[in-house]
Amino acid sequence: MFCPRCRAEYRAGFHRCSDCDIELVEQLPADAPPRVHRRSSESAHAELVILRTYPTVIDAELAKTALDSVGIDSMVRSDNEGGQSPGLSFSRGVELLVRANDADAANDILGVEGIEEP
Repeated sequence: MFCPRCRAEYRAGFHRCSDCDIELVEQLPADAPPRVHRRSSESAHAELVILRTYPTVIDAELAKTALDSVGIDSMVRSDNEGGQSPGLSFSRGVELLVRANDADAANDILGVEGIEEP
């Protein structure tokens, strides 16, 4: 049994991925995304780096979704005040942040997904 998201392999008798909380499958599809190893608790405090900057929250969220689908944790950060003062907005863009040790894999995934830096 395999998790279709993180590609972890499970023994017989397991039905849900303990990390992703989704149903396991008998076999992974041939075009499944590359496996991203789950992180230990030590790396939960790893340094965050700006992977890319996007012009809109929507663009950044699309990239975040691509990373989430293969198990790479990411975060979107914006200085737009939540849209409260759109006329006075001096945005520096919307940043997509990842752990420093995930940056190379994240760039590879975004390239594969066709999401390019604007």
